Amino acid sequence: MYKIANIRWQSKYRGLRNTHKEDVTGYLNPLGYLFAFTVLFLVSTPAAAQDLGAPDVHTSLAVQSELYFGEDDTILGYLAPDSKFIVRYAAIEIEGELGEYVEYNLEIGSASCAGPGIGIIRMEASVFFKPFDFLKAGIMQGHIMRGFELHQECMDVLTAEKPRFFRAFAPCHPTGAVIDIDYDFTETMGISAELAYLNGQQKGTLGEEHDMNLGLIFRTPILGLSVGGFYSDIEQDFEYDGEPDKASRNGLGFNYDAFNVHLRGEYYVGKGFYSSYPDVSSEDLEMRAYFVDIGYKWETGNRVIPYIQPYVMYQSWDKARNVEENHKYTYLTAGLTLGLGSPNAKLRLDYEIPVDSPPDTYNEANRLILRFQGDY
Repeated sequence: MYKIANIRWQSKYRGLRNTHKEDVTGYLNPLGYLFAFTVLFLVSTPAAAQDLGAPDVHTSLAVQSELYFGEDDTILGYLAPDSKFIVRYAAIEIEGELGEYVEYNLEIGSASCAGPGIGIIRMEASVFFKPFDFLKAGIMQGHIMRGFELHQECMDVLTAEKPRFFRAFAPCHPTGAVIDIDYDFTETMGISAELAYLNGQQKGTLGEEHDMNLGLIFRTPILGLSVGGFYSDIEQDFEYDGEPDKASRNGLGFNYDAFNVHLRGEYYVGKGFYSSYPDVSSEDLEMRAYFVDIGYKWETGNRVIPYIQPYVMYQSWDKARNVEENHKYTYLTAGLTLGLGSPNAKLRLDYEIPVDSPPDTYNEANRLILRFQGDY
C-alpha cells in the first residue's frame, strides 16, 4: 500500500484498492453460488479461521441515479441515454493467508459496468506465494499495474467514474501470472514493480495472443508524491481475420496524496486498435489520451458529515492520432463527495460535461451521478 503519512500500499486489494469491474469474466453457475456461500460459511467458523489464518471479509455497495441532459441527433444516429436508478456495484471479498508464505483473494458480486442484466460473477481471484515481505508471485484475475488510475478500484478513484478512454488502453480484469515487488528504502521512499504475462483480451488464451505488462511506481522522498509508468506488449486479432496483430500501450504519470490534497495526472500512448479508417491499418492506428484531477478533503469536525471533498477533472482523448482531421474529445467533470457519519460511507455528486468534439459529430449529453456508497 502506497505510503502516505505512515499508510503503506501493501496489497492491491486494500487501501488504494485496484479497480475496475468492467469487462469482468467468470460468471457463476448454480454450483458457483453453492461454492461461494460455502466458503463464506466456512471462513466464519472459528476452526476455519484458525486453519486459514483468520481471513478478512469485506463488503462494498454502491447505488446511484444517473441523469442525462441532452437531445437526440437523429441525423448522426445519436440517442441521449435514458436516466435511471441502478445498483452500480455490490461485492463480497475474502482475503487472507494460508500459513506464512501464501496469500489469497476471492471477490464475488455484481457491477453495472460489467454489462446490463449480468448477475453474480467472480470479479477477482488470486493465490500468491510470498517468500519475502517485498516479493510475491502467483496467478491472479484482477487489476494490473498500468499507472495509477487504471490500477485502482473504480469505486475508490477521486471522481465517480474513471476517464472514458481507460477501456481502450487496458482490459479491466485479465488473468495471468504476476510477480510483484514492493520495497521501502526509507519511511517515505520506495518502489513498487509488477511483471505480468496475461491471457489475450479477445479469446482469453495464450495461444495466438497475449498481454504482457511491466509496471513501475517510485515513491519519492517528497511525502505523498509518486511517479510511475507502464509498458504493455499486446498481440490481438483486431481485424478478425485469424491473424494476430501487434499492439502496444504505455503511460507516464504522477500522484500526490498528502495534507488532504489529491492531485493526479497521467498521459497514455497506444498503437494497435481496431481501425475503420481506409488509410490506416489496425496495427498502425494510434491513440493519445491524458487526464488531470485535483481535490481537497475538508474535515468539518461534524459527526453527521465528517468531511467534504470537492474535485474537478479534465480529460482529453484523441481516438485517431495519426489519421487526418481532428478526432479529439474532451470532457470536464466537477463533483463533491460528502462523508456520511463514517469514513466508510459517502455520498457522491458528479457532473460531467462534454467540452469539445470533432467537427460534424453529435453533441453528447451531460451526465449527473448521485451515488450512495459504503465499504465494510
